Amino acid sequence: MPAVPPPAPLLAALNALLVTQPAARARLSGHAGKVLRLVLPGVNLDLGVDAEGGFTAAPAEGEAALRLTPDPTALPRWLGGGTLNELFRAEGDGVLAADLARALADFDWVLALRPWLGDIAASRVDGFLRALGPWREQAMTSAGRNLAEYAVHEAGLLADPHAIRAFVAEVDTLREAADRLEARLRLLENAGRT
Repeated sequence: MPAVPPPAPLLAALNALLVTQPAARARLSGHAGKVLRLVLPGVNLDLGVDAEGGFTAAPAEGEAALRLTPDPTALPRWLGGGTLNELFRAEGDGVLAADLARALADFDWVLALRPWLGDIAASRVDGFLRALGPWREQAMTSAGRNLAEYAVHEAGLLADPHAIRAFVAEVDTLREAADRLEARLRLLENAGRT
């Protein structure tokens, strides 16, 4: 699938966020000229890294140094307390992948949202986002506890695996006996005709 340049509004939004993150920009600026490809369903978006650590539309002939593909199987791990970086499979430049992951991990939402929301609202949004981590952990712990309790209390209603195997073996024995009986009846029937 051919890569397409990202839409200008997406580039503008990413760069507006990065302007507020000097540590992330410094980390990414070391990868100037490299191309990052987002492999999304139906489209590949190529982002170039510029000398200031921002993103540009990648040149059409550029080869991607790093390919990021969404990993739907990682969603349960993320809900269980994993990091946002685990939602993508990274292939290619490991150093760029590590620097991008670190930039995401160190992202300061207060700095990013302050110009649009003001100090107090930005702090509250940051607090909400930080509270999601413990909430995810608590939700997964609670779900695990509920599942374990269900399994313990409902275990009496579940069939014992040994009893199931014995039942299947008895059914097989009964079927074999019925087959033998049917064969004997056919022999007797054929003997009575002659």
